[in-house]
Amino acid sequence: MSNFNSQPITLKNLAENVALVATGDAQLAGITHNSGQVGPGFLYVAIPGLNHHGIEFLSQALERGAVAVASDAHGCAAAAQFGLPHILLDQPRVDMARLAAQFYDHPENKLRMVGVTGTNGKTTITQMLRTLLRSSGEKVGVIGTLGSFVDDVQMPSSRTTPESTDLFALLAQMVALGATTVCMEVSSHALELERVAGITFEVSVFTNLTQDHLDFHHDMDSYFAAKAKLFTQSRSRAAVIDTDNPWGQKLALTTDADSIITVGDNGQWRIADVELSLSGSTKFRLNHDGANLDVSVPMYGVFNAKNAALCLAACQQLGLEPANVAAGLTQLPQVPGRMEIVAQRDGMLALVDYAHTPDAVSNVLTQLALAEPNRIITVIGCGGDRDASKRPIMGQIAAKLSDLVVVTDDNPRTEAAADIRKQVLAGALGQAAEVLEIGDRELAITTAISLAGPGDVIAVLGKGHEVGQEVNGVITPFDDAQVILEVLANA
Repeated sequence: MSNFNSQPITLKNLAENVALVATGDAQLAGITHNSGQVGPGFLYVAIPGLNHHGIEFLSQALERGAVAVASDAHGCAAAAQFGLPHILLDQPRVDMARLAAQFYDHPENKLRMVGVTGTNGKTTITQMLRTLLRSSGEKVGVIGTLGSFVDDVQMPSSRTTPESTDLFALLAQMVALGATTVCMEVSSHALELERVAGITFEVSVFTNLTQDHLDFHHDMDSYFAAKAKLFTQSRSRAAVIDTDNPWGQKLALTTDADSIITVGDNGQWRIADVELSLSGSTKFRLNHDGANLDVSVPMYGVFNAKNAALCLAACQQLGLEPANVAAGLTQLPQVPGRMEIVAQRDGMLALVDYAHTPDAVSNVLTQLALAEPNRIITVIGCGGDRDASKRPIMGQIAAKLSDLVVVTDDNPRTEAAADIRKQVLAGALGQAAEVLEIGDRELAITTAISLAGPGDVIAVLGKGHEVGQEVNGVITPFDDAQVILEVLANA
């Protein structure tokens, strides 16, 4: 990405400004950790990764125009062999973020930063905040699973939370486009890998913590510890915490943020009188600071009432009066792949949801049961190269809470799809639901629709907003919602 500084910067100046030392000097035109994104005049930051050290790709970086390297001792030794100017990094990931922030003239300090973390609900809350802040007259940036935007302008990005060199470049673009506030999803990987090092969030929101990413964090305590890093005084000035789960309760006791709002049955803010409609709305009463506020959200589910309450609490932490902004929630557009009602026909309803954890599957199906449908038909699979221990659990939950379950493929990635389905089936079989195995996802959705009758609800879970299916490194176009519409159109 291009340099958003108006003034040119040299390697020595960059290093000095973050208390690091440069050997040699060069004029810099850009900075990146990705050898494939290097351009002429770039500083290539080569750090150790999970599988490779970035210095292994130095030749590619040089071919693309790198003029200097920032790395640990190992990487700097390799750079010296090529006669390249270099910066020695004491803490590679933290220092990379500091270099990127300095290179882009600290865009994080020109924005009001809002961070949202938790296993489920991050995307919905950032989209709710985007809607409310825009209705209050702000120009809003969003970074997360659905991509990166300033208002309706989309920008290239990768990962839920981009790597720091990409993130600060993105924030600089947002400043250039006039953004005043940025709402971003902050993943546990990003916190553990210091992608947001150096950013102090005006307010951070914690939604919940349930089993996910244990292939990376190994256990729930480590997973929580990664999330909790966001809720320290150096990272967040204010906090909003869902205390209806034990991890949220623990976090509320340990955070040292200056201002804390807890939301939950025993929290400072409480939800009551929830009314659900499968037409796609949720109404509830929010008790906050001794006052009652009636709120309506054009999304289905008690958990979306909680998401809205967390969002309104974040608005208060930002200085906005909830009663003045809550009406803006009625203007919330459908969040892609989040309890997204795709079609209603002949008394049958079909929806898609990104639910890809045991808790998320349970939440979706439990909420659907509250509407008392004739039957719940669930289409579900699990992603490959991810936490395998959750697969039988997800299968078991789906079969307990559904009348018919169709086990299919999600994104097998590099794993054998049949092996993944077998693990899901191990949990699903033996429950009350009828269980089918249909590997082809399009055929699985088609079959579910063909078996549905009046009063039935079809829940296609796992991929949500995604528009591709990944098998052995190849991504083929695939959109659950589009498939549903095509099947019904041809029925």
